[in-house]
Amino acid sequence: MGRWVLAALIIGLGGCTSTLEDGYKPKRLGASDAVRRSYYASPFTPEAKVASSDRDQEIDARRPRPGY
Repeated sequence: MGRWVLAALIIGLGGCTSTLEDGYKPKRLGASDAVRRSYYASPFTPEAKVASSDRDQEIDARRPRPGY
């Protein structure tokens, strides 16, 4: 019986990680205000705005235009 418990424990702990399959890492609950703001600041940096506008221009260039 002890072997079964040990085997179940090893199997149960074998696949546990702190990240999800898609790469999301949970954020700490006790983070400071500055750290929490930094979680959401990356989409609003100047580099992110340039990349977004470039992506929008590329999508517009691929979109078919009727009558042209």
